[in-house]
Amino acid sequence: MAALAAVFITTASQPWRALSLQTCTSAERDAIFAQVPDYTPSQTAEFVRLTDGRFTVGSEPFDVHGVNYYPARFPWRRFLTAELDDVRREFALLSGAGFNTLRLFLWHEALFQCEADGAVPEPQGMLKLDALIGLAADHGFRLILTLHDLPDLDHYRLYDDHAHTRAQTEYLAHRYRDERAILAWDLRNEGDIDYGSQAAFGGRFPRRAVLDWLGRTATIVRDSAPEHLVTAGWLYHAEDTAPYVDFISFHHWGDTADLERRTLDLRARTGLPILLQEVGYSTFDRSEAEQARLLRSALNTAERAGLLGWMVWAAFDFPPDVTCYPAPCLSALNAEHFFGLWSAEHQPKAAVDAVR
Repeated sequence: MAALAAVFITTASQPWRALSLQTCTSAERDAIFAQVPDYTPSQTAEFVRLTDGRFTVGSEPFDVHGVNYYPARFPWRRFLTAELDDVRREFALLSGAGFNTLRLFLWHEALFQCEADGAVPEPQGMLKLDALIGLAADHGFRLILTLHDLPDLDHYRLYDDHAHTRAQTEYLAHRYRDERAILAWDLRNEGDIDYGSQAAFGGRFPRRAVLDWLGRTATIVRDSAPEHLVTAGWLYHAEDTAPYVDFISFHHWGDTADLERRTLDLRARTGLPILLQEVGYSTFDRSEAEQARLLRSALNTAERAGLLGWMVWAAFDFPPDVTCYPAPCLSALNAEHFFGLWSAEHQPKAAVDAVR
């Protein structure tokens, strides 16, 4: 869904990154690293493994019943500015509804600085990410962490494989390599729209360039965090990721019949275990009862198909004053604001009971 989130960024009159990479002096880098101590893993007992095509924790099967998470008032570029008390309250709602897995999205410009010098952490963002991972683990969640959300595709283009993007990926995977709450690294959200034929979504890069980058990035993550699994959440062409990932992740916005067809097709084309990583229905143009019915049907289909599990898009609706950037600003209301299982004010919709 991050591909569609571009409609929320309504104030892009200036590029997000300067035309030249920032550098820091040796003294500045030393001062920065002194503010970012090593990460202390949570007390989560076991890594999630893939055993005979299923997720397992120890000797027990683990079926993903998950949700894609942004705080209701801190989506996309605002994510790492969320107050931990707000996140704690939202995690309690999600845990109480029975979810066991969260998918989080990492925006690298909030996590790093001095790109010309490689991977230099931005202390405020990195420590906030540490706290969010620890808080999620305390609530019993497993995590899929999505790398390279909202990447630079203009000046230092992601798929050109610049040294600083490789270093940042390695830094993150290595920093959290011992965190057992992390189920998998998702290497790029909906990267296939960057080479696909859908004109509305771009298709700006050669398919081979994106997939070669995916393979190199998978190697970096596996070398840096060998206990974690690797996937890539693709929108249309999830079978393309099969040579590079441990399990297929795909996104679905259509009806149940098409979901069943896509699942059978992916299984035939790849032979890999499959996760329904994003599925959801907006209440902008349908009733809450219809949203609940559609979700219940889709999730039942996923379970009958023997998938690794499912992840709903999304936890919460987003009010229009938080979906544009930078503040203050206001987005036009549209369907993207109303996929939540809860309203922006944390009131449960009928869909909560449908997935509980």
